[in-house]
This record gives sequence, structure tokens and C-alpha cells, in this order.
Amino acid sequence: MKKSILLLFLFASVTAWSQVTITGKIIADDGTELPGATIVEKGTSNGVVSDYNGNYEINVADDATIVIDFTGYGTQEIPVGGQSKINITMAEDAVTIGEVEVTGIIGVVGKSRRRTESVQRVPESVSALNLDGIKRTGVTDISSFSTLVPNMKYNTSQAVGLNFITVRGIPQIRGGDAPLAFVIDGVTVPDPSLLNQELYDLALVEVVKGPQGALYGKNAIGGAINIYTQEPTNTFTNKIKLGYGNGNTLLGQLVSSGAIVKDKVYFRLSGQYKSTDGLLTNDFLNEKVDFRTDLNIRGQIKADLTDNLTASVTYQYFDLDGGAGYYSVNPIGSPYYGGAPGGILDPNPRDDNNIIVADLLGNSDMKNNYGNLKFDYNVGKVNLQSITSFNAVQRSTVADLDFLDFPFLTQGEVTSTNTFNQEFRVQNRNSKDKFNWSLGGFYQNVNEPVFQDGLLYDYYYYSYPVELTYADLINNTSTIALFGFADYKLTDQFTASAGFRYDIDRFEQEDIFNVADNSRTNNEFQPKVSLSYQATPDVLVYANYGRGYRTGGFNPSTTALFNRDFEDETSDNYELGIKTSSWNDRLILNAAAFYTGLNNQQQYILELENFFAGIYNYDKSSVVGFELDSRVRLTKFFDVVANYGLTNAEIIEGGVTGGENGDQTDNAQYNGNKVPFVPTNTFMLGLESSIPITQDVKFNGFINLNGTGKTYWHESNLAEHTSDAYNLLDARLGLEFKMIELELWGRNLTDTQYYQEFSPGQFVGSPDDVGWRGQPRSVGVAVSVKF
Repeated sequence: MKKSILLLFLFASVTAWSQVTITGKIIADDGTELPGATIVEKGTSNGVVSDYNGNYEINVADDATIVIDFTGYGTQEIPVGGQSKINITMAEDAVTIGEVEVTGIIGVVGKSRRRTESVQRVPESVSALNLDGIKRTGVTDISSFSTLVPNMKYNTSQAVGLNFITVRGIPQIRGGDAPLAFVIDGVTVPDPSLLNQELYDLALVEVVKGPQGALYGKNAIGGAINIYTQEPTNTFTNKIKLGYGNGNTLLGQLVSSGAIVKDKVYFRLSGQYKSTDGLLTNDFLNEKVDFRTDLNIRGQIKADLTDNLTASVTYQYFDLDGGAGYYSVNPIGSPYYGGAPGGILDPNPRDDNNIIVADLLGNSDMKNNYGNLKFDYNVGKVNLQSITSFNAVQRSTVADLDFLDFPFLTQGEVTSTNTFNQEFRVQNRNSKDKFNWSLGGFYQNVNEPVFQDGLLYDYYYYSYPVELTYADLINNTSTIALFGFADYKLTDQFTASAGFRYDIDRFEQEDIFNVADNSRTNNEFQPKVSLSYQATPDVLVYANYGRGYRTGGFNPSTTALFNRDFEDETSDNYELGIKTSSWNDRLILNAAAFYTGLNNQQQYILELENFFAGIYNYDKSSVVGFELDSRVRLTKFFDVVANYGLTNAEIIEGGVTGGENGDQTDNAQYNGNKVPFVPTNTFMLGLESSIPITQDVKFNGFINLNGTGKTYWHESNLAEHTSDAYNLLDARLGLEFKMIELELWGRNLTDTQYYQEFSPGQFVGSPDDVGWRGQPRSVGVAVSVKF
């Protein structure tokens, strides 16, 4: 018996000893990373795919041969021979337009669950683009990406850095956090204003929907946006891009990457400058109001310190400057449109509405300094990771507040957000394991001073403008969290997943203006479970449950519309989905249905009687929705892409809010009404083409019709405070040569007029309704040169 046990132990030891972990990078012969390439141990089913930057890791026998395959680049077989690092360069196959074989669609590789895997294998609703997809579709910011995602809407308003993201019926609100976690290169960035930056030199952009608190922490109540930049390379590559568009839009971009020490230390430096005079005009001042300049610089250094230890450092700076406060007065749909009474403040009633007439040309600015330091250390079958990061944002705004063509009210704001993050993570790294897991801890400190003021021009009582202070406070939030996530393959077809995150949040506010200190502590457990069934190699069925939460806080004062504080918002989401590939991978069809129950859903309102903005809660609300996402390859060179999202977001129990001395607002009157700021549906229909004209010349094209359904701007759901559905047409056409690329792009080509925000005057104490216009038609050209 003892001999048998000894022999068994020796056999297991020899087997373990004969295994080797291979890491490496897969690139094309021009230095471009190849995401989604398959790497398989020959003669086995053991395989992985390369990630969005072309990296891979696989456990194989030390005498194995690995087979690398990537559509359009052929196949290579490489004996391992005891090597632990194998970088592979693949040459593109010669393809001509006369060939008739139609290849399948290459699956997109994402990292929605913090590890590299095909989007078609993830039991979540995920929309993702790798490098080629980003380039073909012309994605340059979150706004252009959101048009490709069902049940997601991105709007801007009032000033640089002020965004409104709505996902699956959960809107972002002023003064509160976004309903999505925002993650750059694996680092969670808490300031939602950073979503306003231009995106360039990217390897991956993806959205995973449904509560993601277990993986990304607080505020991931509706999902997460993952952005990964391109990594430094071992070979020297450079790229220059120049562009011009209407509104005197100028673009300049430079990317340079290469080895500082061959096979050891690498760098990547990228920068972009973009400016525009604007397209919207203030009719009173006769000046453009939506002007903007954007300077962005990013530097990265990555070092392979040993075979098992990698370090990287990243620094990014950007400076955005643009117009602010250019609301149009009494926009189309307003009850005042076409002959407004002008209001008690306006001595000259107007009959020309839906125009921008503010007497003050608004301006806003946002500067950001961001950096992170990462260490990855492999110990046997385990990976240890440390990520340290900081982020400092400064914002300022000066603009009109009455939005009329005479001086009455102005607004000013100076804020900053300073964030420090530290995360430690440990996870297994054996591609053959049935059990995959990760554990970690997280610390974050966010310090945010806020100062808001303005001027009151009331010459009836005063001969000079009166300075007003609306808010002067300092918010500080500290978070400590523990998290874990695991997958276990119950059988070859069934996989169970479970995860958790436990957040301890301490929120403190020093209210200098009201001479008051406020504090609160939140302890929130966010579980996540899922079960997936791989019915066939091409069909995945899944069900999952997740919990998320968005932190509460304090308002500047108690009014009839809101309390001194607002509560944490929590959500419980249930989802059923299916992902399919068919017709030799030429048809991808994914669908998901979901139900979300929300407690204390947060909502924003501006109370003009005392010039206070605040947040209040609905006691209960719910969202029921459906999503369909598809792509079909009609011919070798043409794909049709389409998606549709349906959302029914409803107030169940509005509750009572605000009030001093019995003065309160009864939101129960809105029970059964739709939640404001949530489009009832979205859709996208696009045609994508990639045609090789010659061996060295390729045509790329993408035409995208995207629609936004009816949107209610207030709980009352009054018709005059509702925007009808609208459609926007975008396009990008490009010619790729060996080293040069030409492109022609356009957005809102039909010049459709629409609104990204609407404020009904009757509910906030204003004599006028105001609206924030969407961008008119914009077109441009660009040329890129690689060398």
C-alpha cells in the first residue's frame, strides 16, 4: 500500500514537473498586435486566445508543439523545446477580391471578468471592440461607442466634463456618481467627468451590463466600461495623424513605440491635440458657443524585470477647454415654444424661441493628471498583482444662469477631485484548471472640494451685482474592500460562477458655507452568481444574478424638493441570455432579457427659489428590458450589424421627500410613471465593409443608423416635457495603403435636431424651459502615416 502511494506521488510529481507555462505576444509582420489568435497544444483540446494586445499564456507539456492560427494570417507550428517565452510574428495571407471563400467572423476578445476570454464565452451581456473594430467604426469617444451598444445612451450638458450616461434604465444624475464603473487599464477611476475625454491609441473598449459590484465595486450598479490602451512594443513603430473638419476642426496625433532595451524594457508615447471653433451660434452675441480644445499626452514604460516579474508605469495628462451654459430657451416641445410669455424676469417677451441668447459667453475647463504603477509576479500557478494609482482633476466653469439676453444671474464653479487607489490581487494562471479564481483587497481615498457661486443683477434693489455663494464644501470618501470571484466547470458543458465584494465606505463632508459637518458609513455586500451551459460549441445559455449599489451623500440644504441627505441606491438584477454562432461563424446572434429592482433610486433636481441643486430618492422602482445584438457576414467583404434595446423603467413607490415645517413633495403622485432621462428603446443598424483592392490597398467602410426612443424629462411624464424618438446617421470611409491611411467621416449626416437634456421650468421655479442641443452635422477628413 505504501509503495502504491509512493509511486502515485512520484507520478504526480513527474507530471507536474513536465508542465511548462508559455507566455508571449502575437504580432503581424508590420508590428500590429493580433487579438483573438488561437494558441493550441497540438493533439489536445488545451487552448487559449490572445488578448486585445496580442498577449497569451498557456500551460503545456515541455515537449509539446503549439499551433497558432489567426484568420487571414495562416497557421504556424512551434515546438516548445523547454522555452518559457515565445513571441510569434505572422505574415498576412495574400487575399484578392476574386476569391469566393467566405471566412467566419473573428470573435472579439474582452476582459469583462478581469481575465482574457472571448466575448461569446462570457455569461454576461457584453459589447466590445478590439483594435480593428475601433478603427473601422471610427470610435473616438464614449459617445460614438455608445451608439453601438443596445440600451446605453451617452449625453453631455452644461460644461466640459458634465456627462449623463443611462444604461439599462438607470440614469446618471448631476452631483452623483455614474451608474457604470469606469476602468482604464485595469484601474477604476471614480470621477465620471473623465468619460468626456477623447479616446485614441486603444486596444480594447467594452461595456459589460448588469450590476458588476462583485468585480468592480461601488457605483457599478448598471455595469462597467473597460478601456485598455495599446501596450509598448519590442519593435519600433511610429504613427502621425492629421485631420480637418467643419467648424474649423483641427486634429493632430502622434504615437511612437519601441524598445529601450531589446526584449527587456519598452516604451510607448502618444499625444493628441484637437480643437474646433464650434457649430452652434449664440444669436445675441453672434459667437460660436460649443468651441473646444483638447490636449492629451500619455506615456508608458513596461519592463520585463525577470522571466516572472513585470513592471509598468503610465502617466497621462489632458487639458480640455470649451464652451459652457449655452442652453436654448423654450426649445421645441416646450409649452412656451412659439410665443413664450417671456416670464416675469424678461422685460421684452420674445416670439423667437429655441435659440441660444445668453448675454454671457460661457467657458469651462478641465485638467487631469493620472498615473499608475503595476507589478505582475508569477509564482508557479499563481499570479500576484499590485496596482497603485493616483488621479487629480481640476474643473472650473463660468456661465450664464438665466440663459436670457440681459444680465440677471450668472454661475461659477471650481471643483477638484484627488484620488488614490491601491489594489492587490492574486489569481490562478493554469489554463487547464477546471477551477479558476481570484481574490484581492482594495483601498481608495477621494478628496473633493466644491465651490459654487454666482452674480445677481437686480437693479431694482441694488445698483451693483450681488455676489452669491451656493455651496462651499469638502467631500472626502475612503473605501476599503475585499473581493473574490471563481469559476468551476461542473462538467464539460456546465460552468458555475460566484463572486462577492464587501465595501466599507466612510463619507465625510465639511460644509463651510452652512458651518456644518456631516458623515456616514456604508457597509455593502455585493454578491454575484451565474450558471452557464455550453449546449454546443456555438451556443451558450446563461442565467445570472448580481447586486450593485451607488453611494449616497448630502445636499447643500433641505428644501421642499429634497432632504439634507440622500440614500444609497441598490439594485438586484436577474438576467437570462443566449449567445449563438452559426452558418460557419458567419452569423452571430446574442439576446438577453433582464429585470432590475431598485431601492432608493437617485434623481436630480434644480430648485431655483433658493438656487440649490439636490438629489432625492424614489423608494422603489423597477426596470424590465430586452436586448438583441447581431452580426451577419453576407459576403466575403460585407457585414451587417444590428442591435435593439427595449427598456421599461417605472416608478413603483415615489415616496415623500424634502420639507421643513411640513413643506414636502409627495412623489407618490408619480407612481406608475416612467423614470426620467431613460430612452424607452434604442437601435442600431450598420453596414461594415473591408475590401482588398490590391495586395497593398484595402477599402474600409462603416455606415451606422442609430436611434433613440421617446425620453421623458420629468416624473410627471407630461407630453410637453417629453422628447420624441430620433435617428442619427454616422459614417466612416477609409483607404488603407501599406503605410498610409486616408479616411472620411461624418456624424449626424442628416443634421437632425435633438436634445440631450431638458429642464421643465414649471417644476423648478423658472419662467422658461431650457434645453441642451445635440451636435449638428459634422464632417471631416484625416490622413495617417506609419513609419
